[in-house]
Amino acid sequence: MLIKTLFCGPDYNKSLRLRLWLGAAFLLVGLVGFACWFLVVPGSSLDDHARGFYLGAATGVTLGAVILLARTGWLLTHPTARKKAQIEDTDERELHITRTAAQFAGLFTFFVTAALLFWAVAAPLPAFKVLFSLMLCYGLSFSFARMYLSRKL
Repeated sequence: MLIKTLFCGPDYNKSLRLRLWLGAAFLLVGLVGFACWFLVVPGSSLDDHARGFYLGAATGVTLGAVILLARTGWLLTHPTARKKAQIEDTDERELHITRTAAQFAGLFTFFVTAALLFWAVAAPLPAFKVLFSLMLCYGLSFSFARMYLSRKL
């Protein structure tokens, strides 16, 4: 749903072609994950959860990319399905719900991360660094997006 919202412009065919490129990029990320699983994991001293992450994340990203590519390819070749999907993707109510949900999720993540920082100060330093970096990433991406959108809109 988020991909539909982010990559849906006035020219729906152009949006679908952009989604194809996005699907190809996700597929590449998934294949890199599989390459790491085959090349890095065997013979390494990684914990079981790290080994499982390589396989699980690579599988999930690859399957998601294949589904995105298949659906987008289907929409590009079937005009009736494309028209129906265009109506659904550009529905103002659905767009508003998705944008509001994304705002809530971002704020919720930010405040949960801020609360977890109090725990992370007493935890090992890498945990603190990860949480602090996440908050910093959120803050910077919000600031840059706001600057960009204020000039664009």
